[in-house]
Amino acid sequence: MEGVAVDQIGRFGPHQASEAAIRLARDGVIVFERLFDPAVVLSIADHVRRRVPGAYDPDAPRPEDYLSVGTKRMNGLVPIDGSMAPAIDMLLNPALDILFSAALGRDWVYESFGVISSFPGATTQGYHADDAHLFPGSAFAGSLPAYALTISIPLIEVNGINGGTEFLLGTHLSSTGEGANDTPVTSPLLPGDCMIWDYMVRHRGQANNSDKARPMLYLTACRSFWSDSKNFRPDARKLVIERDLVWSLPAASRKRLKRFKPLPGLGTGLRSISRVIGWYAPGLHQGLLKLLRRPGSLR
Repeated sequence: MEGVAVDQIGRFGPHQASEAAIRLARDGVIVFERLFDPAVVLSIADHVRRRVPGAYDPDAPRPEDYLSVGTKRMNGLVPIDGSMAPAIDMLLNPALDILFSAALGRDWVYESFGVISSFPGATTQGYHADDAHLFPGSAFAGSLPAYALTISIPLIEVNGINGGTEFLLGTHLSSTGEGANDTPVTSPLLPGDCMIWDYMVRHRGQANNSDKARPMLYLTACRSFWSDSKNFRPDARKLVIERDLVWSLPAASRKRLKRFKPLPGLGTGLRSISRVIGWYAPGLHQGLLKLLRRPGSLR
């Protein structure tokens, strides 16, 4: 890690969300320390290991909506079902709501929830932003507030051996991608911590020189008008949650998850099949609907 300044990223406690929002706007990245109960995070890690084994073992089955993001790196969907219900409480943490409301406006929503891993031998990424300015090349580039944030929640300790994320502070405010200081900075993370950065700040994942995978939950929060079309396929399912977990929430909390897709069930599958038949064979579709509506039918 020669030449890398460690722990210069602003670190805040759960009750310092307003201060964290100011620093995030300036630097493009902050860390919340012990925002979550480490025991809860580790229990979620066990669930992810069982549900998405490819996040821990590169030879295991890949997760749904798998995407390679560099040499020996991947990300993919993590569905939130009943056994992973504590993840909902993490998403709706009051400190996150304060920070996101300050950075993204009162109507912010979640866009995605998944896992990103680097495996042993993963090399250092090139510098990149998660997406570009809304109006690149215009006078507004670098002067508009954030439209989306990436949130990473480590499932194991993240350090200089297994490779954290380096940032070029302030580059989200530059129309050219250059910052006032070109020295990358990083910060160690423990389960319970949370790192948040602006989609436009330039960063890179460090090499994983350990003998184990380094999995992290990743989330995207964004303004209500925006959707990520750069990092996902058009048909990708980005936020999948068991329906009852969402509908049991108060309306104010439920609106943050309004982009969720339900876990597939029999009803979801039948509706999907019906839509396909209706599109490609409308005559057959109408005939089946009439049959189902007949007295004594299964409907």
